Amino acid sequence: MNKVILPVISAAVLSAMVGCSKSGGFAKKDISLTTQQDSFSYVIGRDIARSMQMFQKELKSDVLISAIIEGLDTTKAAKIDENTANQIQRNVFARLREEAEAKAVEEAEKANAANIEFFEKNKAKSGVFTTESGLQYEVLVKGDSTKAKPTDESRVEVRYIGTFLDGKEFDKSADTSTVKFPVSGVIRGWTEGLKLMNVGSKYKFYIPAELAYGSRGIPGAIPPSSALIFEVELVNVE
Repeated sequence: MNKVILPVISAAVLSAMVGCSKSGGFAKKDISLTTQQDSFSYVIGRDIARSMQMFQKELKSDVLISAIIEGLDTTKAAKIDENTANQIQRNVFARLREEAEAKAVEEAEKANAANIEFFEKNKAKSGVFTTESGLQYEVLVKGDSTKAKPTDESRVEVRYIGTFLDGKEFDKSADTSTVKFPVSGVIRGWTEGLKLMNVGSKYKFYIPAELAYGSRGIPGAIPPSSALIFEVELVNVE
């Protein structure tokens, strides 16, 4: 059977896993990590817990622990044969995948609706300009108009702060330093916006999701279909 949910568990690890309450939850037990075996058991136990987190709602802890104990006893046959066990796993994984996909679609639809509403209201604000692509920008500080604007071939030096539409910050350059990168090496909204700027200027970019990280986002950092706001100061153009 595929070992998808749990890695191989030694007797030492099992001893670190405590009994179950009658309600099916794990009974808590204070432990002391005084030996290397204690620490190793704890580390492996935490790894096991992490591997189970995504399946937490699918598991009954009393059955789980009983199966582990039973599995360590080589004299006892499994209650479910391997082919059936594999099919059970495939069925559960398929359902979880469908549920996750349906949830992602629902969240994307909500995000897209919120994005449309935001950009419609934002474009009506004084000082906000909208380009043909849908990028919106605001000039916070005018730069040196005698300086050339960046091109696709330029390398720029900037300071920036990135936030979501709700104002939550997700990225920024260090307070005391700048960041350098090629104009054509960033998201489309940045590439287009940078080419509007002169050195010394500071703009606020309102970037639709399709000009940022799209429907995929960045796992763990940028949710799918996220519109983004950046305050960008153009320090230098190389």
